[in-house]
Amino acid sequence: MADPVLKPLSLAELDALEAREGLRHELWDGQPVAMTGGTRAHNLIALGLRDVLRRQLPRNCDVFVADMALHFTLNAHGDQAYPDVMVVCDARRGSYQENPVLVAEVLSDSSVARDRGRKFSAYRGLASVESYLIVSQTAVEIEVYRRANGWAEELYRGGEAIVQLPRPAIGIPLREVYDQVWEDIFGTGK
Repeated sequence: MADPVLKPLSLAELDALEAREGLRHELWDGQPVAMTGGTRAHNLIALGLRDVLRRQLPRNCDVFVADMALHFTLNAHGDQAYPDVMVVCDARRGSYQENPVLVAEVLSDSSVARDRGRKFSAYRGLASVESYLIVSQTAVEIEVYRRANGWAEELYRGGEAIVQLPRPAIGIPLREVYDQVWEDIFGTGK
């Protein structure tokens, strides 16, 4: 027997669902997807990236981690994601954002297909997004995709690597991003 087709939710209906259940959901094609908790490494890497970004961002830019929704208006009902890290310049007030310049996802076993597929496609579809980062939690490694070079992959690997981004103009030292999980990954001191 086939699964029943559910009526697509609007963003307003999703807000009501989240308020009622107390859980966060992404919304893809109008269907809610409950968000699960991350690992210690996932959390510490996202916070490490946030710390690096926050120190360098211009005053009109904010960095958000995990709990700020990103609304897409790519279809009739809209979609919603919770990027692990996003940078928004001239951010809107309220519980969601619409125009990030940088989005990053920390890979996990449960999210890898979505982060490389559906989310990557949706992020590229936002005219404001200049860079998308896919951050490993099992190696000191960040994949960078930029609008300026046609979204071709650039791989940065190792503690000495520094990702340079022109907008916003920042440098991301991988050693600092991974500082709190270095021993978890390598089993040795820095």
